[in-house]
Amino acid sequence: MYHSEGNWIARLSLCALAALSLSANSFMPASAESPRLTSSDVETKDTKDDSTPSITVTTRVVSYGRAPKTKKLLKKSPNEVAIYEYDDAPLGDRSPLLMVHGLRGEFWPQFRWGKVAQRFKKDPTFDKTYKIYFCRYPTLVRLENTIPNFAKEIDRLYTSCNERPITLIALSMGGNLCYEAMQDPATETKVKALMALGSPFHGSPLFSEDWMQYSLYKRLSMPWTRIDHSLALKLYFNRNQNLVADLGWDDSDNAIPTHAGKFKSKLLFGPKGDMTHEKVANLRLKKLNETNLHIKRKLITYGGYIHNPYLEPTPERYLENAAMYPITFLTIKFPAHLAREHPVLKMLNRDIASVEVNKNWKIANKPAFLYALNDGITPLSSALFLPGDALKTVPLISPAAVRKLRDKTDVKLARAFKNVDHLTYIDGDRPISKLEKLNGKDVKIQDELRPEEGEKDIFTWMLGDVLNVDKLNPRLAEDKKALLAPDDEINQVLESVTD
Repeated sequence: MYHSEGNWIARLSLCALAALSLSANSFMPASAESPRLTSSDVETKDTKDDSTPSITVTTRVVSYGRAPKTKKLLKKSPNEVAIYEYDDAPLGDRSPLLMVHGLRGEFWPQFRWGKVAQRFKKDPTFDKTYKIYFCRYPTLVRLENTIPNFAKEIDRLYTSCNERPITLIALSMGGNLCYEAMQDPATETKVKALMALGSPFHGSPLFSEDWMQYSLYKRLSMPWTRIDHSLALKLYFNRNQNLVADLGWDDSDNAIPTHAGKFKSKLLFGPKGDMTHEKVANLRLKKLNETNLHIKRKLITYGGYIHNPYLEPTPERYLENAAMYPITFLTIKFPAHLAREHPVLKMLNRDIASVEVNKNWKIANKPAFLYALNDGITPLSSALFLPGDALKTVPLISPAAVRKLRDKTDVKLARAFKNVDHLTYIDGDRPISKLEKLNGKDVKIQDELRPEEGEKDIFTWMLGDVLNVDKLNPRLAEDKKALLAPDDEINQVLESVTD
């Protein structure tokens, strides 16, 4: 599944970071044929009566081809955006539901949506309401190069479906693609709603290369660990500079260190870089997120986080690092170096949690694990697309803080889930212990923002929101004063943090 990258050390390092891909970590080469698009006459009516000449009215229905099924057809990177249909059933009275994959999803059969589509189709109400389509696009290039073609395909699908608004479901960077395309009113009006799963709307520290290297430089002490992590980052970002430009952290929370400057480890292949705000902060993304805020009312955002040692009190955290290291190595680090996706996400979860933040946040919260709540790729605050004011006033430093966000979101609907990683939305697998799985905990989860809605499996949560998209009301903050009102538990943090 993975091609050789040279010597053993390089292969090992690349594997350790393989799941940096937002939704898939295959290094297969990439693109398939464009969709087969055909038109057929399905209805002809003769309108002749005694007083008017004969007029023939023809309705044309567009049929999209089926997605390529073999790896051979999927191993070349696409150079265009293509839409396929899940099955050959006619649209009828249904509406289109378009599934948009994340990074490297274009190389997978059904673009990794197979389990979701199968689960949705089993529901009779869904099958009477929606027809499923898949979108395939190149993820190894800048989003700005893809958006124009994506917008054209949205227009094409909208027209072929009798101008019925499109519901979008997007994983990870697929959500960023959809949201940025919706900045154009011509595209936005054709979209009924966007369900974004783990999308890094504010970016992720993980894709801020110098920031991650600086954090390794400041936080990690073991020489081999510093070299291993640093080299893996360098090799990965040499191949994926588009992620740095498109998905680096936008610093809406003012957490990026501002005066670090250039740094370099004395270790060969150790961490080095230039840690300045001007270089690290994704100002393009920040500007985007401050305009056309009305579009957020069409968003349903799902965010998850993995419970990690940085959420534990200091003694327990030190115990995990020391006494539990052999177990951690066998269950997380070793499988991660073999490119097992979920273990890699667990390892990256800890790397994101330990990102070094600026002195104001450090003084306010010792130690300042500001991004401990993340799914292995995307911080919860980014996946929920929290407003800038909420990012600065409600630091997500513990699970208890999640419950305080319910009335502070400004999207149509936001949901937060515990022990859900970046791929749970498409494979249903949750990062929990075997004992929890035996007790059925791998199936049922609750929305941490709305626990009164009970427990369901992740696919049932998604299905319910898709079926009720017309009934969901925008969850906007009542007013700025309410948004800025802190809870007693985090008062000390807020008093010490400045803009």
